[in-house]
Formats: sequence, C-alpha cells, structure tokens
Amino acid sequence: MSQKTVDRLFLGLIYMLVVLLVREWLLPITELTGTGHITLFVIFVALCFAFPLFGAPWWVSGPVKLIYAVWFVAHAHMDGPATPVASVSFFLSDLVRNAGLLVTGELGRITDPFRTVLFLALLWMASYLIQYWINLKMSVLIFYGMTVIFITVLDTFSPYSADAAILRILVIGFLLLGLTFLAKLADNQRKRPGLPAFLLMTIPLLVLVTAAGAVSQFLPKSDSAWPDPVPFIKSFAEGAGDGLGRGAGKIGYGEDDTMLGGPFVGDDTVVFEATAERGQYWKVETKDTYTSRGWIHSSEEQELLPVGEERPIDEPLLAGTTRGEDTATLSMQLDFEFIVRPYGSTIPEGPEGTDFLQEAGTGKVIPFVNNAPAVLDAYSVAYEEPAYSLTALRNTAPDTLPEGEFAQYLQLPDGLPQRVHDLSLEITGREETLYGKARAVEQYFRQNGFVYDQANVASPGAGEDFADHFLFETKRGYCDHFSTSMVVLLRSAGVPARWVKGFNEGEEIGRNDAGRQFEVTNNNAHSWVEAYMPGVGWMPFEPTIGFDGAGGIDYDLDLEEMTEEETQEMDEAAKPEKAEKEKTPAASKGEGFWKSLGGRIAENSRAIYMGLAVLAAAALAAFLLRDKWLPRVMVARFRKRELDREGFERAYGRLLGRLRRYGLPKEDGKTLSAYAREVDAHFGGSDMRRLTEAYESVVYGGRDTVLHEQAVRESWENLINRTTG
Repeated sequence: MSQKTVDRLFLGLIYMLVVLLVREWLLPITELTGTGHITLFVIFVALCFAFPLFGAPWWVSGPVKLIYAVWFVAHAHMDGPATPVASVSFFLSDLVRNAGLLVTGELGRITDPFRTVLFLALLWMASYLIQYWINLKMSVLIFYGMTVIFITVLDTFSPYSADAAILRILVIGFLLLGLTFLAKLADNQRKRPGLPAFLLMTIPLLVLVTAAGAVSQFLPKSDSAWPDPVPFIKSFAEGAGDGLGRGAGKIGYGEDDTMLGGPFVGDDTVVFEATAERGQYWKVETKDTYTSRGWIHSSEEQELLPVGEERPIDEPLLAGTTRGEDTATLSMQLDFEFIVRPYGSTIPEGPEGTDFLQEAGTGKVIPFVNNAPAVLDAYSVAYEEPAYSLTALRNTAPDTLPEGEFAQYLQLPDGLPQRVHDLSLEITGREETLYGKARAVEQYFRQNGFVYDQANVASPGAGEDFADHFLFETKRGYCDHFSTSMVVLLRSAGVPARWVKGFNEGEEIGRNDAGRQFEVTNNNAHSWVEAYMPGVGWMPFEPTIGFDGAGGIDYDLDLEEMTEEETQEMDEAAKPEKAEKEKTPAASKGEGFWKSLGGRIAENSRAIYMGLAVLAAAALAAFLLRDKWLPRVMVARFRKRELDREGFERAYGRLLGRLRRYGLPKEDGKTLSAYAREVDAHFGGSDMRRLTEAYESVVYGGRDTVLHEQAVRESWENLINRTTG
C-alpha cells in the first residue's frame, strides 16, 4: 500500500472523529430549537470533509454541496414531493424574497428555509476552518476545547442534559488528540511509517481510551461540589421565561393550561397520601376546547350541581361491570379547593358540615363549608371501579354516535395544519369502530419514534400549533404533549374526546387493613384522554409512553375463564402473605435458633460462596443456551393448555417473539399475511399462513374458539421447534 493511501486513511479517521464531534454541537441545537433533520445536517458536514479528503476540485465539490443544500431546503420545508424542478423553483423564489428582507433590514421576517440556508453556510465555513487547523498544524485542541465549553455551558444553563454527551466528547476528543500527536511524531521522522506501524501505534490508543470511557460509567460518582447556579441567577431576573412555555418550570398540578409546553424540573413534594384497594388514576377535571397552544373550557361560568347518594360523581356505565364498591381515603398535604378521586366515584364524604358541588362542564368537585369553597385536610370517596365490555366496544360504529350531542368534543382550531388531519386518517382509516380508532391512535405513539422527556423539550414558535409541532417536528415531550396530540387526532377522526387532568397512581409505600397505601407527589401530576364510546360512555386512554393506563381499569372480555384465572392469581399472590403472617409469632419465639443459624452460615461461608458461584454459572449457561431448551418448555406447556381465544392470542404473540429472536422479525407496517408468507418461504410449508388465518379469524372475526384446533397446534409446535436452529 502506497504512503499516500496510508496518509489518506489516517486523515480519514481523524475527519470521521471530527464529524462526530460536530454532531455533538448539532444535537443540543436541534433539541433546544426544535429544528429537526439532524441526520441531514451531519451528512452535509461529512460531505464537506469527504471532498477535500479525496482531492475533489472546487468545481466538483461546490456544485454538489449546492445541489444537496437545495434538495435539503426543499425536502424540509416544501409541501409535496421535492422534484428537481420544484425544488429549484422553491429555493430561488425563497432566496429572492429573503434578499429583499436583508436589504431593508427586516431580519425578523426571514423565512425558515432561508435560515436553513444560512445555517448550512455556517457549517460549510466551520468545516473549512477545522480542516485548515488539521491540515496546516495537525491540531484540533482549539475546536475540542470550544466543544467542551459549549456543551458544559448548555448543560448548566439550559434544559439540555449532556450526561451522555460529555462522555462521548471526552472519548472522541482524547482519540483526536492522540492521533494528531502521532501524526506530528511521524512528520518528524525522515521516513514516514507504513500502515503496520501506524496500526501498532493507533490500536493501543483506541483500546485504552475506549476502555477508560467504559470503566468510567461504572465508577461511583460524587455529588456536585457547588449548588446549581441556575435558580440563583433566575431569582435576580424578573419575568424569567418568554411567556411561551419555554422557561423551565416546576412540575405539579396547575390551573392554567392555556400555554402548554416547555421543560419542567422534577418536584417530589408530597401532594397527598391515599389508601385504596389498588393503584388508581386520580381525576380532577376535564377540558374541551383546544386553542392550538393549550386548553380552556368552552363555558367560563360553570353550573354547580350537588353530588352524593342521589347524584353520583361519575356517570354510570352504559355497558360493562364494576369491580365492586370500595372506598378511597385521602390525606392532603397541599391545599386544594377541589378533591381528587378515582374512576367510578359515587359519594364523597368529608368533615361534618361539608357539602360537595360539581362543575357541570369540567367535572371538578369542590367542597363547600358554610357556603364557601373550602380546603380539606382529609376526606374519602366511595367508588365502583369500572370494567368496560369488549362486546359493546366492538359495536361502536361511527353511525351509532348521536348527532349534535358531542360537537364541543369534536372542536378543532381553524388553523390546524392539514397534515394533522392526514395523519389521523392514515392511523385510523382502516378501523371500523370508534374504539378501534382510539386504540390505533393510542398505540401510534409507542411505535413511531416518540420519546418521553421533561427536560429537553422544545416549545413551538409563535403561530405554530402545539400538537402539530410535537407530532411532526420534535416527537419529544411529556404527558401534555401525548394527551393533547391524541385528543386532536381523535377529533380529526370523528371520535369525541376530551383532555383530562389529575395524578397517576403514585408510589406504594405500605399496606394496612384498609388496603394499599400510596404516596402521590408533584411528580405524579398527569394528563390523559377520555373518548366517548356510544353505548358504553366516557372511557380513559393512556397515550403517554411509560404509563400503563388509567388506574388499572380493565376490560370485561365476556370470558368467564379469564375472570377465574385472575381470581386464582390473586388467591395465589395472597397465600405467601398469609403464610408469612402465620409464621411471624413462631419466628419471634425462636431468636436463639436464628442466632445459631447465623453462626453456621459464618462458619461455612466458603462453601456457600462456592455453591452460589456454581448456581450463578449454571444460571448463566442456562441463559446463554435458552434458545435450545426454552422452545421445548414452551411446547410442553402449550400441549397442556386449552386453546381458547385468550390462550391462542398469547401463543401467537410468543411465536412472534421467538421468530424475532431467531432472526425473522416482523417489520413495522408489514401485514401479518405478508409476514406469514415470508416465514413460510424461509422454513418451507404453510404453517405460518395457517396460524395467521386462524389468528385473524379469532381477533377480527370475534370468534371465541379456534377452528381446526389440532392442525393449528401442530403448526405452532413445528414453528417453535424450527426456532431452535
């Protein structure tokens, strides 16, 4: 290999690391400004380094970069396909328009496409300057130092969290410093070293820096020596924040929802403690009018209606069952002039002389003492947790929705971008029921690259729609982003929906005779969605990633077998607790026994440790070889179970998991039928198609039994056994 090729490979390695370092500049910029398209920016920077590396003349590299910039701007900002003619026309018209604005000094009116052009030009110049430092002096120290300062300042004074970025920058920077030092050493030699010599010098550096970075992740880290300076600085700034929700605020329940968005900082202040049979979503109120930036209620004056035995808090289900009557007891730590309550609430009860009135529109329940709103330290709420009938939900066709009754829950702002409506149609167009549409939207956020984040959250600019900005620009946010966007998508699909505020379950802190005890803090403030299902009533949905649903609300599948299984599981879960309680008195009498047992353990600690090591090795071996023995266990258990609807759905899901581990994953967007043909083409035969046809007839045809059960069992076992290869 020629010396020129060796030098080019070495320089290419340095340029690749520099591009990765430039990416660390782009990450916070795109996150904090909501710019997006970071991959396209990185590709542009890579082009700026690739052309000089291969010695391309300016009359080749310049036009290629210009063509890429034109396509980039058109792709990012132009509606419709970015064809060559349309892209050039769009680019030139925007350039002429903004040239006039630059001449007149109206910089505030510069368009977003032209801002993108200016940013690409800045990246072009920065890349040229970095190449100058490397080619002339073989030094990246200045650029590396500026990167460290830039990232650390953003990490301290902005919502951007640079925990992972700092480690990446240190590893990349040390590699760059080491490689440039090796290059300087080579330049001082009369005869430049060849490729083997360069590898001998480079590989140890790569291994050492990478290993040091990996080890640093596992080492203990001390707390900050100085307190966070941001709150101190903000305390001297009047009106911190820009009024658009961009200023970082403390998380918690707030009354004003007109301007959503912006980062939040956590707050573990306890709001209330509750005792209930199981975890609940604690509801406060709903709002029905979306303004494109937040939520209000259509009626400013709310009619107050008494609640109690004659009029329950929550409307009863039109179809479904309940889990039986129960009571939640709450002890408040913060002062609220309203109560929080679980789903299915019927009767509130407070101190003597307390009356409870409910706002007819929002559903908020307000305690009154001596005819004035009051703050209660403690109260209880009787409730009957609902279980929704799947049979009724499958009959929620759009034509069953009463006309005109839910107009306020289908409201959308006039300026809502068309692409939101198009996305709603894309998600829900194939669903025939309102319930199916709601479930499709709920699942959409879990499968399309959305990220739950409270800190690195960009706010939409002036004139931008909050939901549109989240759905298409950032895909990063917290519950307000997910819940608002789901309501907007549902309303676009013709499903009545409203925005719900309250708290999630909180953290279980103990148990007593009255039930499980939960501690709910400001960090548990939450929002979710309710959609109206004809013949069923208002039903909660949870679109936010990482949250399981409204208070453990279950679906009544109209299958007695499932109810029996759930009852058996609850009984089995209770047995260990009962046995533990029965053993407690005996244990208290046998302190001498436990002391002697502790002595025996100490005497035989070496043998115990060796036994634990053998068990750990056996467990590791079993884990590594699980693809050999686990399918056989699955087949043995499958043969003993009844193949009812629930069992077949679970077995089909486990088969998909095994195929994914085998190396045949189902790609997003691919239909089950197409996937079945792919699997059968790989293994031969028609087992997957037989299973898929049976699965679709059960799930979509509403069957409770599996047709041709024996053939389906054989096909399932055949495919499971194939995955052991």
